[in-house]
Amino acid sequence: MAQTIVIGRITADLEMKTSANGNPYVRFDLVENIGSKENSRPQYFQICAWSDDAKRIVKARAKKGSLIWVSGSLELETFTKRDGITTDKRLKILLDNWGFIPVGASKEHPRSAEQPSPETPAPMKAPEIDGDREPLPV
Repeated sequence: MAQTIVIGRITADLEMKTSANGNPYVRFDLVENIGSKENSRPQYFQICAWSDDAKRIVKARAKKGSLIWVSGSLELETFTKRDGITTDKRLKILLDNWGFIPVGASKEHPRSAEQPSPETPAPMKAPEIDGDREPLPV
């Protein structure tokens, strides 16, 4: 199972739903831009959050345009388009953790009791590489 961390913007306001088994969930698209400014292109991920994770992200007022990071299990899913004939693939992330990305002095997400803070830590910092590397085995 592949684990990933993605930073992007939510493409539409979130709507809490309930599964046939009575479990709350939220599903939304996250878009990131890949490449340099002139050659950038969007890449979309479908994010699925269940139970407490779904409740927490909705309660925190994440909405369309919010810049967030998500971590979770990455899946390549095949689906049938609305025409009922054509199939396509999409990248899907089963949410494990998430958090807001601060954007300067953001008015959108002021610090408050509803803002996730201690329970949604930022991803761990990667260790520094000193530049001395050993050759790869042939």
